[in-house]
Amino acid sequence: MEYQSAFPSPSQPPPSPPLKTYKLTASSVSYTKLTTTTTSITNYFLFKPCTSKPPIYILRDVSFTANPSQILAIVGPSGAGKSTLLDILAARTSPTNGTLLLNSTPINPSSFRKLSAYVPQHDACLPLLTVAETFAFAARLLVPETSEIDTIVSSLLSELRLTHLANTKLAHGLSGGERRRVSIGLSLLHDPAVLLLDEPTSGLDSTSAFNVMQILKSIAAARHRTVVLSIHQPSFKILSTIDRVLLLSKGTVVHHGTLCSLQKFLHSSGFTVPPQLNALEYAMEILNRLHESKPITPPPLLPSPEDSTTPNNNEASDIRYRSSRLHEICSLFNRFWKIIYRTRQLLLTNTLEALIVGLVLGTIYIKIGYDMEAIEKRFGLFAFTLTFLLSSTTETLPVFLDERPILLKETSSGVYRLSSYLIANTLVFLPYLLVIAIIYSTSVYFLVGLCASWQAFAFFVLVIWIVVLMANSFVLFLSSLAPNYIAGTSLVTVLLGAFFLFSGYFISKDSLPKYWLFMHFFSMYKYALDALLINEYSCLVSRCFLWYNETKTCMLTGGDVLEKKGLHEMQRWTNIYMLLGFFVFYRVLCLLVLIRRVSRSKK
Repeated sequence: MEYQSAFPSPSQPPPSPPLKTYKLTASSVSYTKLTTTTTSITNYFLFKPCTSKPPIYILRDVSFTANPSQILAIVGPSGAGKSTLLDILAARTSPTNGTLLLNSTPINPSSFRKLSAYVPQHDACLPLLTVAETFAFAARLLVPETSEIDTIVSSLLSELRLTHLANTKLAHGLSGGERRRVSIGLSLLHDPAVLLLDEPTSGLDSTSAFNVMQILKSIAAARHRTVVLSIHQPSFKILSTIDRVLLLSKGTVVHHGTLCSLQKFLHSSGFTVPPQLNALEYAMEILNRLHESKPITPPPLLPSPEDSTTPNNNEASDIRYRSSRLHEICSLFNRFWKIIYRTRQLLLTNTLEALIVGLVLGTIYIKIGYDMEAIEKRFGLFAFTLTFLLSSTTETLPVFLDERPILLKETSSGVYRLSSYLIANTLVFLPYLLVIAIIYSTSVYFLVGLCASWQAFAFFVLVIWIVVLMANSFVLFLSSLAPNYIAGTSLVTVLLGAFFLFSGYFISKDSLPKYWLFMHFFSMYKYALDALLINEYSCLVSRCFLWYNETKTCMLTGGDVLEKKGLHEMQRWTNIYMLLGFFVFYRVLCLLVLIRRVSRSKK
C-alpha cells in the first residue's frame, strides 16, 4: 500500500482506486465460555471441580462478508455478542470454531493486526500532547522516509474536521465526538486495509455521532477501505451512512444484508413495518420473535475488479516495523521530553522535594563533626537519604500506569518496538534525574560538612544519581506488573520496606538467620548504603573519632569504622556496579513483563 495515496491534497483530483482491496469473510464463527461449579469452598481447595455446566455460547455460527468501500454495521441489543465478534475480527480473541478469511485466504492474526486498525470504544491517548502533535508523532514512525509529515498531518486534520483544534491539548478542550475522531485519525495513519471500530457513536449526541459516521463513510468510499463497526441502535440519519447490517440476537445472526433486504425479510416473515419506524428499528423491537425465524443470507457477490489482487499471508507476513530502531528512539525521546516538561506538577514536586529535604537534613545535621556521635549521625543521614530517594520515586507510578495501555496498543499494532520505548525512557530520565541528584546533593552535602573533597562530593552525586535511576527502574518494573495504582503502591511500599529491613541498618548481616541471608544481598539499600559509607570514611581514614583522655591516644579512626562495618575502600566501585546491575535488571524485567502483556493482548 502506498501511503501517499491515502492523503491527497485538496487541489489534486480524487485518487484512483488502490491496487489492493480487502474483503473480510467470517464463516461459521462460534465463541463459547466454559463454566465449572463446585459444591463448597472445601471442595474447591482440596479437589478438582467434578461438576460442569454446558458451555455458554456467546456467538453461534456467525457468517458474513464485509466488502471494500462499504460500511458493515454489527447491530444488536446489549449482550448480543457485538463486542466479542469485533474482538475476534480484530484478532484480539480467537474463536472457538469457524474461520476468518481475507480475500479468501485464512487470516494470520499477527499479519492481520498490521494490515488492520482497531479503534476501541474508550481509546487512550496522551493527554498532554496536542491533536497535531499526536498525529505527527504517529506519522513520523509510520512514514519515516517522507519529508511531508506536516502535509500529511494537515490533510488528516482537514479530513477529520479537526483543523481548528490542531493546537488543543487532548486533556481539555475536546468534545466526545472530537476525541473519537482523534482515535480514528491515529488508526488512519496506519493506512489500514480494514478499519474496525467498537461503538464509535457511543456516548455522543446525535449530531456528533452523525459527523463521525459521515467521516467513516467518506473514508470507506474515498480510500476503498473495508469498515466494520458495532453500534447499539442507529438512528435514521446514521442508517443512511451504513451499507450493510449484521443483526445479532443472543449470539446468532438474525439478518445479514442491506436495509432493503431486511424489509423484505420482515415481510416474508409476516411482519409489517409501521410507517413511523424504519425496518431496523422495528426489527429491534420484535427481535425475540425474529430470533426464532430462519436468518436470511444474501446471495454471494460477483467478484469485482477491486478484488482482482488477492494478498496471501506470505505477503502480509513480510510487514515489518516501518521505522529503524534509531528513528523510533529519537521520536519517543522527543515525545517523552514534551510530556515531562508539560507535567509541571511532577517537575515542581521533584525539584522542591530534593531542595527542601536536602536543606532540612542539612540544617538538622549541620556541622556534623568528628566524634562517636557523629558516626551514628552519618549512618542515620545516609539511611534517611536512601529512604527518601527510593520512596519519593513512587510519584512516577501513576504516570507509567497511565502510559501503559497506550504503550501496549502502539506496540501491538507495530508502531514501534518495546525495546525502543525503554531505551528512550532511559535516555530521558538520565539527565532529568541527574539534575535532581545534583540539587539534593548540593543542598545537603556542604551544610552537613561531609568529606571536604571535590572527588568525594562527585562520588556522592554519582551514588545519589544511580540510586534515583535504580528506583525509577524499580517503579517502572512494578508499573508494568501491577494491575492498578493501588496494587502498585502496595507493592512498592512492601518491597522497599523489606529491602530497608535487610539492608544491615536495623540488623547486621551476621545476626540474620541463614534462611533470610539472601535478602541482605538482594537489598538495593545495602549497596547504596555501603557506597556512601565507603566514600565518606575513605576520606577520613586517619581522622580520629574517639580519644583516650589519659594518654591522648586515638581509639577509633575512620578506617576502623569501615573495618567494623566489614567494608574496604576497594569495594567502592563494586557497589556502584551492583547498583547499575539492579538498574539494568529491573529494566529487563520490565521489558519481559511488557512483552508478555503484548503477546497476551494479541491472543
